[in-house]
Amino acid sequence: MTGAFVGGFVSVLCALAILLVLLAGRRPESGWSDWLRESLAAWRSDELKGADLRPRRSDVRDTPVEDIFSLGAPEDVPAYARPEELVARLDEVRGHARSMTRR
Repeated sequence: MTGAFVGGFVSVLCALAILLVLLAGRRPESGWSDWLRESLAAWRSDELKGADLRPRRSDVRDTPVEDIFSLGAPEDVPAYARPEELVARLDEVRGHARSMTRR
């Protein structure tokens, strides 16, 4: 039972050490206390109102439920690429790469 507590305590210490290393790498120039103070002030102000964060109408598209759950039109294509197709694609990419290096 003691081993479980020790193991849990060690794992919590390791997680905290990792978190501190990550936070130290992303430390703001003005320090964490100033960043927290500014964040709270912005949160309490009108700066972060919900109206300003709503998506524009052009970003939203209504999709019928049938389209969400459909798998699309069935296509009669092979599930896997044949070796000939892979060779042709590799040749095409090599030719494109050669033409890019010649420029």
